[in-house]
Amino acid sequence: MSGNVTDAYIEEVARRKSVRENTDWLLDNLDPVKVIYTDMDGTLVGPLGCFFRDSEWELTLEPARALLAALARNVDVMLVSGRHKSQLRESARLLGLCNYIAELGTEIVYGLGTEVLENIGNLKKTSPSVYQTIVDTGVVDLLLDSYPRKLEMHSPWSDDRDCTPLLRGNVDLDEALKLLNDNGFGEFDLIDNGVIPRKSPTLDVSPTRAYHLVPKGVRKDQAVITDREHRSLKREETVAVGDAEADLGFAAVTGAFFMVRNGLANNPHLADEIDAADNVFVTEASMGLGWAEVIRTILAL
Repeated sequence: MSGNVTDAYIEEVARRKSVRENTDWLLDNLDPVKVIYTDMDGTLVGPLGCFFRDSEWELTLEPARALLAALARNVDVMLVSGRHKSQLRESARLLGLCNYIAELGTEIVYGLGTEVLENIGNLKKTSPSVYQTIVDTGVVDLLLDSYPRKLEMHSPWSDDRDCTPLLRGNVDLDEALKLLNDNGFGEFDLIDNGVIPRKSPTLDVSPTRAYHLVPKGVRKDQAVITDREHRSLKREETVAVGDAEADLGFAAVTGAFFMVRNGLANNPHLADEIDAADNVFVTEASMGLGWAEVIRTILAL
């Protein structure tokens, strides 16, 4: 199905692919889970990045209880985010975690920074940072000049980056990638990392989405492959949770991928792909409550 996706179809996909309806599949196809790769914004945390608010802004302890249960079972909850590694370090430290994947897969961090793997594909650095190397090519200027009032830097979060230029707005992704290819920037990908609550007076778009400009082939799921190889993890020992199109690739590299319900609502064009994948499921609840639903299910298998 393409074009207009009806609400009824979305609801049917959500029901058919619900965690509750597929616990037998999970039991049959997963080993005891050792690592849960999780997106943060819109997944682990609620509105404005609050761990204690659900999608309706109500206070809740359910995500915290689920996290404590995972830690008590020595399950590694590994943050995977577009955020900078210094931001993730503080988040991980506060949550009792120590491993995370930063800037959409370009840096893999262990032990709160005692070991860092740079993951930039075939990009050749010509500046001290990957970020400056990308900016110096002119590719960011091309995107900003081509999409006035549709795309801009995601300030202030774009100001402190090591690897990936971070933008916000709303563009046709296929068209933007063609623009890059046609102008000699085929070595880069523009990755949609989902809907954000940020509203900008200098943009004429709705909703507002976050975009990362990365070296081609560098993604969250590709970083998971690197991590699994580094730690000798079997695919069946891992699962992932997310809310964006950039997270759907987790399905190919983990035993199961769970889309929190708000992720499907914000990305209805993914319904067919979710429905067709054997190991992709949708939570009944949104944001942190959906995340807690996944953790409770995994720990009970």
